[in-house]
Amino acid sequence: MRRDWVGKVFHNSVSSKSRGVMTLINKKLNFVFLKQLQDDDGRLLCIQALINGIKVVLVNVYAPNGDEPDFIYKISKMLSNLEGHILIGGDFNQVPDDFLDKSTNNVKFNTRKGLALNSLKEEIGLVDIWRLVHPSEREYTFYSHSHKSYSRIDYFLISNSSTELVTNCEIGVIALTDHAPVELHIQFQMGKIKRGRWRLNLGILRDEQFVASLKEEIKCFLDINIGSTDRLATVWDALKAFMRGKCLGYSSKKARESREKIKILENQIKEWEKQLAQNYNESTFKEICKLKFNLHETYNKKAEYALFRLKTNFYEKGEKTGKLLARQLKQLDNQNVITAIKKNDRLVTSSGEINTVFEQFYQKLYTSETAASTEQLDAFYNKVTIPQISREGKDAMDSILTEAEVRKAISKMKTGKSPGIDGFPVEYYQTFTEVLCPFLTKVLQEAYDFGTLPESFNQAIISLIPKGDKDLTDPANYRPISLINVDCKILSKILAMRLEKELPKIIHKDQVGFVKNRLSADNMRRLLHLLWMNKHSSNPVVAISLDAQKAFDRVEWNFLFTALTKFGFGDNFCRWIKTLYSRPKAAVFTNGVLSPFFDISRSTRQGCSLSPLLFTIFLEPLAIQIREDPRIKGVYGGDRDHKLFLYADDILILSQDPANSIPTLLEVMNEYSKLSGYKINWHKSEAMPVSQTCTPSLLSGFNFRWVDKGMKYLGIELNPSILDIMADNMEKLLTKIKTNLDKWSKLNLTLWGKVNTIKMAVAPLINYYTGMLPMSIPKQILLRYNKMIKEFLWNGGKPRISMDRLCQPKKDGGLALPNIEHYSISFEMSRLTKHWVGRELDADWVLVERGITFPFTPMEILVQKSGEQRGRTNNPILEFSKMVWLEVHKKCKLSPHLQKYASLWHNPKIKIGKRSIYWAQWLQKGIRTIGDVFQGDIFMSYDDIKMKYNLEGHGNFWRYLQLRDCLKGKVGLSQDGNPIENFLRLPTLLGKASKWYKICPWAKKNTSKGLKTIWERDLRCIIDDDSWQTILSDNGIYIREARGKFIQYKILNRYYYTPSRLHVIGISENDLCWKCHKERGTFIHAIWECPLISRLWSKVLECIQGWIACELPKSARLCLLGDRKEVPLLSKTTFRVLNTGLVTCARLILKLWKEPQIPTLKMWKEKMIENSACEKMLGRVSCKNIYVAEKWDSFSFRQTGCVGSGLQQLFFYSCNTTGKVKDLLWDEDTTA
Repeated sequence: MRRDWVGKVFHNSVSSKSRGVMTLINKKLNFVFLKQLQDDDGRLLCIQALINGIKVVLVNVYAPNGDEPDFIYKISKMLSNLEGHILIGGDFNQVPDDFLDKSTNNVKFNTRKGLALNSLKEEIGLVDIWRLVHPSEREYTFYSHSHKSYSRIDYFLISNSSTELVTNCEIGVIALTDHAPVELHIQFQMGKIKRGRWRLNLGILRDEQFVASLKEEIKCFLDINIGSTDRLATVWDALKAFMRGKCLGYSSKKARESREKIKILENQIKEWEKQLAQNYNESTFKEICKLKFNLHETYNKKAEYALFRLKTNFYEKGEKTGKLLARQLKQLDNQNVITAIKKNDRLVTSSGEINTVFEQFYQKLYTSETAASTEQLDAFYNKVTIPQISREGKDAMDSILTEAEVRKAISKMKTGKSPGIDGFPVEYYQTFTEVLCPFLTKVLQEAYDFGTLPESFNQAIISLIPKGDKDLTDPANYRPISLINVDCKILSKILAMRLEKELPKIIHKDQVGFVKNRLSADNMRRLLHLLWMNKHSSNPVVAISLDAQKAFDRVEWNFLFTALTKFGFGDNFCRWIKTLYSRPKAAVFTNGVLSPFFDISRSTRQGCSLSPLLFTIFLEPLAIQIREDPRIKGVYGGDRDHKLFLYADDILILSQDPANSIPTLLEVMNEYSKLSGYKINWHKSEAMPVSQTCTPSLLSGFNFRWVDKGMKYLGIELNPSILDIMADNMEKLLTKIKTNLDKWSKLNLTLWGKVNTIKMAVAPLINYYTGMLPMSIPKQILLRYNKMIKEFLWNGGKPRISMDRLCQPKKDGGLALPNIEHYSISFEMSRLTKHWVGRELDADWVLVERGITFPFTPMEILVQKSGEQRGRTNNPILEFSKMVWLEVHKKCKLSPHLQKYASLWHNPKIKIGKRSIYWAQWLQKGIRTIGDVFQGDIFMSYDDIKMKYNLEGHGNFWRYLQLRDCLKGKVGLSQDGNPIENFLRLPTLLGKASKWYKICPWAKKNTSKGLKTIWERDLRCIIDDDSWQTILSDNGIYIREARGKFIQYKILNRYYYTPSRLHVIGISENDLCWKCHKERGTFIHAIWECPLISRLWSKVLECIQGWIACELPKSARLCLLGDRKEVPLLSKTTFRVLNTGLVTCARLILKLWKEPQIPTLKMWKEKMIENSACEKMLGRVSCKNIYVAEKWDSFSFRQTGCVGSGLQQLFFYSCNTTGKVKDLLWDEDTTA
């Protein structure tokens, strides 16, 4: 169920573990669920569905033993009202043919269950498809150890009408369980043939010898073929075909060798099983066990590629934040499968027809609709003032493309992404950079010279992503992502890296989407200020959110190319863009079907790094025209008019006098649309009143949807009264989170998994809103959120680890559980740095806030008394800033009012005559903060102040003396210990919120001091602070298994209830140890000191000691806390191996924690052999340390006598008995 191919999951289970059935549906299958029926015993599951538009009934059975026909009658009744192709499969516990399907001669004819089954087949028209394909063969699916016989009780019964759809039906080998797999291959009509997409098998890039030989092959190929044709592009495409052939040949050879080996082993097993079926004997049985072990090892090697490709091995990943946990949480139900689509007002369901509908839709969408002349375009651009790129920028953009740029682009590209139609991913180019880059650079330069790219560059595959909660039968409600060949993406990346440096200089600050160093939160803060300032405006003010129709897909290239020229981009750069957009083609990929390629004559491809940058240039002329048109009136703030708030194609307009402004806006939009292809869905666009004087009647003549509140911008629901915005948005979000938490509670996650769930799927949602909205989270929201999280973490019970400790960083003994209140404060601290560094050019909201707080700066009012600012700081955004500023100083144990950056004026800690001071003349001369009157740590003399600030007039000397006496002894200006100023002075603005979250005072809170004291008491030793910090930071570091890491964390935090603790709280009658029943059952006794447990630790340490060839102390600090200082001579690699063994031992003890049963050395060895298989596979996959793999091989050899993994485990699977292979079991005593 954890594999990434799983889409829908259907199951029927009961509380007993003895039965249950499950049906898994591949998420790539065109599957539409219709109906589910099941019995009450966990034995029958019936699913009716549409598969590729064809109605199918899937029945999963696990029939009971015995000769009772009632179960068969139940199947018949269930199927009586269902239509479609019937496929019944599972364990029938009944052979179809008593003669052919049994290995023994005790044939029982005419059993009641058999007769009922035959009656069912005749009644409904079913056929045993395996027997139909193999009419006289004898193969079996089950081996009975008790009867020493084989039988065929697992099979498929399908409708007679379905037999023509079957391509194959085979019985596998009884290898890992006592049943054999049965495979049925059935092909429902596609309408269009699926075209498989070749992708490079990344596993072959781990073969160093093969990679080295390929590098030589590439050099040879280029030496021979360069010069053999007029175009390097031809050679490049031929090289890709050559490399594809080489890689295919290598992969096919390896796969063929593996298949042949498996086939040989399977045939040998089948032959031996036939002999065993005829005459049971011990030597034949053992020979089968050995063959199955070899088959198991072969399967393990095949699994290595799956681990490398999927990176979702539960042993290593477990409940870490990542794809494996995400799949468990999201329950992705066939996201990539489109089950039905509208075609001429009717629904089509076959994959072929669906693909045709999308092909026609996108072919029409990507066909140019306008043919604007040069004169029309010039007339439009002549009406607006287009900023020009600088001379230096133009030269940089026009410079010759270099090999260094190609290398840089390849190195910066993200791995793990789907390749284009050629199948070569980023990893291929990164592996062969040295041999490919020089030639690729020449190919690109040739493409520039000719004005056309190689043919393969132009081909893209359109993959579709559904849009939210929209009607998914409408082709327009899917987002097209272009899968472009990586060589083409390299060129796009190079041009994007050039363009992103110049874009901030020519794109207005209103546009924050895809422009370097601009954030969507900048626009939101500016918007909220203006909503607050205009709430009581006497003029009507309205906010309008425009919904663009397929904005990226409707970009007309002629308009875009003209825009580049008008912005001053040089001929060379413009030629590169035109070359990139010359003769592109696309094909639509849906449900495994690829359409024919068709020509594209407009759009910027979504999925290309250059596209969003070009789109901002494409849209900027419209923004300029709106800003410059005086008939469209904006609102005033920070010394300028504000009309537009842009994030790529997400447009919000703030306008005064809508009755006159909106007609002009429509006029401008219509003109722009005719020339550019840009189109607005007016009926989906919304209008919201900002001022109380704005009424719906003012917009009655326009085709907007009028909303009093709740208009969305950047995912935030707006409200004219911004005081309620945070609460309104968080209330809805918490409802969604509560629903998800209730669903995830059923996944049986550990505490660690739940914390990671919150990190990955809850905190990002909350942090988006707190990062976008500069306001405090209402207390009732915080309380509700924290209650939800506690209930989720502890299943509604009492917490065993405090929330404060869970929120601590892992290096300090926590699990880094996100604290949303602290994150909210961190986001605001990161925003305040924009005031501190004075980069007002980066965000217009800085200028707006300066206008609000004039004559003071926004930083100065943070410590001023609110009552003396004439109502200017009742703005809730500035009030939040002030609250945060005072709070972080309090946490840092600093006085915010007496720091050198604190305002001198209206400062409640600087008083003369019991009143705070404000001297306007001094402020006008530039004396603003305490630091302004100090030279280093020395209060400046009056003459120095007078000269520096040009103070004039009488009375200033007297004021100087008053101020000096007031500050004397109050201010300590040494800032070395001020973490706030150190943070504000950090040179970069990127990632500042996370930086503050990590260094803030609450991150350094010591929550483990009491825990350390308890361990010192139990271990009867003193643990110095440095050693304790090392124990905390190393916890879980030296073990690979995901859940093993958490075991170590739980031991450190004494997570488990003990007899003594249960006795204290009144749950247990006594406090005696559950194992020895003699001593008081404290935590240290139960896990370490109990004689029965202590003996196990001694045996385990002795075993590991012989394994790693190093003497080990019997130390609780080593075994329980993982303290490396107990074995200082061990390397990190060897300590990892040791720690795995120790944690495995602790895990066994904890598994039987409340049981009287004593864990044994045999149990430990079995678990370690299981671990060794995983460790070896992961070691070979990562190729990081061959020594580790050798260590695990040596462990397997010491314990089993065979180099390889899981031999003992395999024998248990194969035999399902303890008597048949006794001579192969370990000789050690089974108890510790």
